[in-house]
Amino acid sequence: MKRKNQKENAAVSLYLTLMMAVMIPLILTMIEGARISAIKLRLECAADLMADSLLSEYNRELLKQYDLLLIDTAYDQGSGSLDHLLNHLEEYLSYNLQPDKEQYIYTDRDLLGLQLESAEIVRVSRATDEGGRVFRYLVISAMLEKYGIAYVADVQDMIETSTALHLYESDIEADCASAQGSVNAIEVPGPDPVYDEYGNEIEQDWTTPGKDDPAGNVNAVRSQGILSLVCKKAVSQNTFAAQTGVDQRSLVKGDGYCEDWEERNSVAEQLLFNEFIMEKCGCYTEVKANSHLQYEIEYIAMGKDNDTDNLKAVAHRLLLFRGGANTVHYFRDAALQGEAKALAAGLSFVCFMPQCEPLFETLIASAWIYAESLADVRLLLDGGKVPLIKEHSDWNLSLGNALSVAIDTVTRSDTGEEENTGGAKGRGLSYKDHLRLLLYLTPEQDRLNRCMNVVETDIRKVQGYEHFRLDDCVAGATVQLIFRSRYGYTFLMERRFRYA
Repeated sequence: MKRKNQKENAAVSLYLTLMMAVMIPLILTMIEGARISAIKLRLECAADLMADSLLSEYNRELLKQYDLLLIDTAYDQGSGSLDHLLNHLEEYLSYNLQPDKEQYIYTDRDLLGLQLESAEIVRVSRATDEGGRVFRYLVISAMLEKYGIAYVADVQDMIETSTALHLYESDIEADCASAQGSVNAIEVPGPDPVYDEYGNEIEQDWTTPGKDDPAGNVNAVRSQGILSLVCKKAVSQNTFAAQTGVDQRSLVKGDGYCEDWEERNSVAEQLLFNEFIMEKCGCYTEVKANSHLQYEIEYIAMGKDNDTDNLKAVAHRLLLFRGGANTVHYFRDAALQGEAKALAAGLSFVCFMPQCEPLFETLIASAWIYAESLADVRLLLDGGKVPLIKEHSDWNLSLGNALSVAIDTVTRSDTGEEENTGGAKGRGLSYKDHLRLLLYLTPEQDRLNRCMNVVETDIRKVQGYEHFRLDDCVAGATVQLIFRSRYGYTFLMERRFRYA
């Protein structure tokens, strides 16, 4: 019996020995597999935390003034460099891999043993890449998130109306000059000679009618500077150093548009970019505090290097635009046409040239529309509103005031009551609404470049950002990371991070 028990015990021992030979490698393999899984999880978490930490280092002034998220690689150190970004990346990863490293004691054991061996930025998207396409994408994304595409529906309707009525193509100055030229070409006959009883010609008291009389004072006004006629307050003299702009200087190049960004080329999305300009930039009627140029929207629309020339160009363009809109109304308003026709008939009778009545009427109508358009621009710059296409009650100047160009006292043609030109009253479109219509005409690349110039110059006025450059700002990047564990493992990881 004893021998039998010994044999059974020996069998159990042999069984356990054989099982241990199988189980120990299995257990060790499972432990090592758990270590590898833990390493991968730690690396994923560390990389994600690193990306979030880098994205949280956006330029605070860009967010404050323009609602834009961009990493400024200057990091308040003067000039930007990707080395600064890499240094921050490595610091975050080192901490994320061993957050309690300084708290270890000699008996502690790090079961993962991870460290960053190398990091390389293989792709980076800078704000100015592809002519500012990255910057434009971020702007439109911010506007879409804030307002949505329906925000520009009204502006789109106004532009379609203006295009359909050919308001962008109008030139009231050319119309006035053409009408005056036609009148100037008229040969005004003198009176028939009168003789006395001796056959001598009697000298008659005759003065040749002035050929610019039908236009009144409008011809003289057209030769004056437009700002002196439409601006009530002093005009800014600020200038912009064009050679420092993103479209003039040599830029640090990145790798362009992020691969997974969608295109944003619809008309509505282009108008959203314009709305960003209208919201974030200043203009003549609403100057932005602490801005370099006082008339930033006018600069973006016209591209001159100083406030005065930009405002002058906008005022002139508004004059032509309003001339087209007022021409549309004039030819819909029988009462206005009747006044011009009556005056033309009287002048042609005085000149003894009834055949010239149509020419006189054309010149009178052109002069009247020009003066009305000038009054519109003055009203807009003073903070008032003007309908895109007027009704009879919206017409400001009587014919008498128009031909005398009494712009200082704008009166209703039908009531003779003085019009209130304050911005608190009136209906229709404001000065900024008209700027929206003018911005649409500006070529997209010019509009984009000038917008980036405005952003740069305004950020540079903030203390500590005197050397700010948009091409130092990063919207996204792809990095390759190599990690090594002291347990003999090496891991290669590629990680992308970006805004929007």
